[in-house]
Amino acid sequence: MLFCMKLSNDVTTLIALFAIVSPITSIPVFLNLTSEMSLKQRRTVAVQTALVSGLTLVIAYFVGDFILTFLAIQMDAFRIAGALIIGAVGWRMVMGMETSTPAKSPSGAAVVPLAIPLMAGPGAIATVIALGNSDEGLVRVQNLVIIVVLALLTMVLLLAAAPVERLLGEQGLMVVSRIFGLLLLAIAVSTAITAISSAFSL
Repeated sequence: MLFCMKLSNDVTTLIALFAIVSPITSIPVFLNLTSEMSLKQRRTVAVQTALVSGLTLVIAYFVGDFILTFLAIQMDAFRIAGALIIGAVGWRMVMGMETSTPAKSPSGAAVVPLAIPLMAGPGAIATVIALGNSDEGLVRVQNLVIIVVLALLTMVLLLAAAPVERLLGEQGLMVVSRIFGLLLLAIAVSTAITAISSAFSL
């Protein structure tokens, strides 16, 4: 019974983090940023994005709170900075502006903005920091496994982006890109409002 309850809690944690990281909503951004890359380079970006986002969450899990405190960075300021980057990407997608990264440097897109802050963004980092502050012993190992599983799911979804692109076609991809760009803008504005309200106790 205790094992079943712990398994249920682990699944709940994985689902919650998956919803916050939201790799599905990043597929149009991934396709947009890698539109000028070869299939091999896209696969490289997908793997690097999963690795960087997963590693970022692991670091945040253990020392995220210490780093922010040491640098005197408030979590609300961190959230607003992430919102600005997400908003910039969303704006370019909505306006149909070129957001692709030169093919000669595919790792650039993998780090910013795909891994940080789209996936390992302020919300996900704040969540794992909260988990890290309250967890100990075996629970830490289990939550690390959850982060690794999340990174693997992210990689699988991004590797499946090419079939999605073929299914949608050029026009369908353009429509989806603009819709998700608008969603990214909404997420950025919502994150900024929440952070500002928290900072000024509104």
